[in-house]
Amino acid sequence: MTAQDWRTQVEQLQARAARQRPGEAKVMALEEAARMAEVHGDLVLAFQVRDELIDAATFGGYPDKALVAFAWCRAQQKKNPDRFDAHLLLWKQKWVVGRLDEFPHISRKKIQEALNDIEETFARVDAGKRAVLKLRYQTARDMGDEAEAETYWAQWVVAPRDHLTDCPACDLDDEIDYHIDRGEYRRAHQKAAPILLGHKGCAEIPHLTYGSLLYPLFKLGEMEEALRYHQLGYPLVHRNRDFLATVGEHLEFLVLTHNLAPGLTLFERHLGWALDHSSHRDRFTFLTAAGFLLSRLRDENRETVSLRLPKTFALYQAQGLYETRALHGWLEAQSQDIAARFDARNGTPRFQKLLERTGQLVKEVSPFPLPTHGR
Repeated sequence: MTAQDWRTQVEQLQARAARQRPGEAKVMALEEAARMAEVHGDLVLAFQVRDELIDAATFGGYPDKALVAFAWCRAQQKKNPDRFDAHLLLWKQKWVVGRLDEFPHISRKKIQEALNDIEETFARVDAGKRAVLKLRYQTARDMGDEAEAETYWAQWVVAPRDHLTDCPACDLDDEIDYHIDRGEYRRAHQKAAPILLGHKGCAEIPHLTYGSLLYPLFKLGEMEEALRYHQLGYPLVHRNRDFLATVGEHLEFLVLTHNLAPGLTLFERHLGWALDHSSHRDRFTFLTAAGFLLSRLRDENRETVSLRLPKTFALYQAQGLYETRALHGWLEAQSQDIAARFDARNGTPRFQKLLERTGQLVKEVSPFPLPTHGR
């Protein structure tokens, strides 16, 4: 194959990826393009393609592939600082470091080293501390280090913005999550107004915001508004596996409002994502919501359900008839295993508490039927 031939193929793969929506096909096209460029010894082109791959994998639901692509590019920067500008990966370094805690096999030590590295890297380019403080706050929060999270939160919200700070919509969404964590549901809803009114937004906002506000609005008794955010929000996320956790929030809302048939539809549609999604945190959120759904069906004496589930599913039945109790048992075991792995790594009971929260949701169920046209 001549240089012209393989370069043309790489360009065609890049062009194909550019036309595709976020997801597996886009990621696979860029992986093949990167492999081809590297095999033919063009490190500059391989770097360029992997730079695109980090974006595609991050926003297409493959954070593990984003991590691998970033690690390769970072290594090239360190080996060849004259060929690869250190500024090229600064923004994407935030994305990767911010998701490390979603993998329970990555140790606390490695995560701390990554946080220290990004702090040093940003300092070298005269960036402010806001972005790193947010990463440290979110990591402590996700790991259940409550006191440390509060310390970093207090520093983050007053730190001035700079050229490496997340967009205003993302920052506001993270502030909303903070108030939700504290049970300050009215405050969270009020603070979300600029997003809900369309004044602030980005590639992932209001997608995430609609999902995270469902439970607070349910608790506030604002059922009509919660229903509206479900109907607005779910279509924004249902085609992109990057939003698996948000789908889980929509599923939980459907079960809380006793809309079990639509809930089964979501479970059937998205279980495939949860089976092989590399983010254990996102899998946990979806699987616990699904477990809540199956527990409700079991409690209503639904012995079986008819579903079309992936052949890769451990309990797959070709005829599509599943025992409710068996499904619930599998989901519960998966959730408990993930929780145990996270809590062992984190050294906190955060995920066990999340399991306990889901177990208590049965006491909060309040029927609020979806309109027929909304199904």
